Amino acid sequence: MSHKSFFQVNRFLVDRMVECALAGASGGTALDLYAGVGLFTLGLARKFEKVTGVESDASAARDLEFNAERAGVKLKAQRMQSEQYLEEATKTPDFVLADPPRAGLGKGVVKHLLRLAPERITVVSCDPSTQARDVAMLAAGGYRLERLAVLDLFPQTYHVETVAGLVKA
Repeated sequence: MSHKSFFQVNRFLVDRMVECALAGASGGTALDLYAGVGLFTLGLARKFEKVTGVESDASAARDLEFNAERAGVKLKAQRMQSEQYLEEATKTPDFVLADPPRAGLGKGVVKHLLRLAPERITVVSCDPSTQARDVAMLAAGGYRLERLAVLDLFPQTYHVETVAGLVKA
């Protein structure tokens, strides 16, 4: 990971977060939005036949490609905004994982996810309020919250990570 790329700093719980986010995920195609350096993408590449990681930051996208090669997994890295990628997407993936910045997915990304209608969506968030907003929009569009986990990666602060697993209702 290069010095300009973001990565979760709690090395004691990061593996648990990945396990939680990828629980029950397998199939033909997966999409990792806001992929970063590949924290979730590499695990997806071990569970799915075809995986695409979408990351807009050039440094993180380079790290994603390097990490995939080093891990010996096949995946496709797309250097673009997640909303732009979804706007152009025509094929429905079996599974979508999204780990957006604090602002959350937002209406545009949710609109495209609802149009593509994957069977399962997992959203990882560092802000419970934007997580609640995004899950509510997905639920209004035909998804059901199947599971929700809270991980305290920053003990003695108010910051928590949430992992929401949704399935098509």
